[in-house]
Amino acid sequence: MLQFLRQVWRQLWGRLRYCGAVHYLAGGPSLPPPLTPEQEKALLDRMAAGDAAAREELITHNLRLVVYLAKKYENSGVPAEDLVSIGTIGLIKAVNTFTPVRSIKLATYASRCIGNEILMYLRKSSNRRQEASIDEPLNVDGDGNELLLSDILGSDANAVSQQLEQDAERAVLRSAVAALSARERQIMELRFGLTDGVERTQKEAADALGISQSYISRLEKRIIRTLKARLESE
Repeated sequence: MLQFLRQVWRQLWGRLRYCGAVHYLAGGPSLPPPLTPEQEKALLDRMAAGDAAAREELITHNLRLVVYLAKKYENSGVPAEDLVSIGTIGLIKAVNTFTPVRSIKLATYASRCIGNEILMYLRKSSNRRQEASIDEPLNVDGDGNELLLSDILGSDANAVSQQLEQDAERAVLRSAVAALSARERQIMELRFGLTDGVERTQKEAADALGISQSYISRLEKRIIRTLKARLESE
């Protein structure tokens, strides 16, 4: 798969220029624009109905996230094409596994999946990693204005950084929680706000489920141990 992705991305990468430590798109719209919330929802609905073309469109319109996140590791010693190819694998996995939730955007979930895919590759390759700020330039529009990741996600840099971390962590947790029993899922959904974004105390969760707080505490510890082992094994 890596070789195939290299070939696909080489066509795009030929339109990229390298200048110092910054990759930027050379003139014109080299990458598809981000989707509006309405467009994204429509495509997700179509994909859920089995529309393969919608899946491909979701991947295509989020490729700029791959470029941005791959740039974070440009000093790792791994060729840029390889980083983007690996990141694209993460994006594909994200689109395939994303479950639409009101409080979580596809871009935030995909960013975590892309980053994790690259990090796993770098760990296996024993290469060093270097992080970049969320307010580093990603692209330049037709008027010469820099495009930032915060522009893509529609907020200021600090808010995006915080929301990215919170939403992505919640999305990853939701994926693992899906394998729990019905009662265990209820507890985690209430405690960590996985359904409605509202995190509840152990007492509030206990009252909602009609059980004791001490029982909630014991179950929660056991569930977290189970989730930790499951996530570490992936």
